[in-house]
Amino acid sequence: MIIRFFTVLGLCLPLQALAQAKVSEFMLDNGMQVVVVEDHRAPVVVHMVWYKVGAADEAPGKSGIAHFLEHLMFKKTKNLASGELSDTVAANGGSDNAFTNQDYTGYYQRVAADRLELMMRMEADRMTGLQLSVDDIATERDVVIEERNQRTESSPGALFNEQRQAAMYMNHNYGVPVIGWMHEMRKVEF
Repeated sequence: MIIRFFTVLGLCLPLQALAQAKVSEFMLDNGMQVVVVEDHRAPVVVHMVWYKVGAADEAPGKSGIAHFLEHLMFKKTKNLASGELSDTVAANGGSDNAFTNQDYTGYYQRVAADRLELMMRMEADRMTGLQLSVDDIATERDVVIEERNQRTESSPGALFNEQRQAAMYMNHNYGVPVIGWMHEMRKVEF
């Protein structure tokens, strides 16, 4: 009985913290929606940028483009060398990553709260100043193909799930894998 009590209590504590969080929302002049969820339990901040575009928005025959672009967004920008954003996050004691889904693509950094302005500046540069070379595109396409080989092509369960998803959504883009079909990823160019 006591174990159950502490289990339920442990599950409820994060919900209680979220319920007590102060949430504010506003729109920037450029149309970007900003949501701030304040949580002062630790002197850290998670800075996220979500783009309302994902795999379901891709044109037929061009699968995997949203995920591919997610990878490319870590390349050179107007003010940062390729990989410098992640290196800067790590040098400041933080972590960063990105993710793509059917409906959105997101980028995030978790750093000390006093580094928020730096993260926002770098994310804005990535958003508006990306500078891709032919080599960047070819290299990252190979990385995505290898990722697909490791996660999907070499796993019967993953292949089955991909085919099941395709069968469930035959008439909808949710049937196309986020990482893209292998034959389409091999042809990707910009």
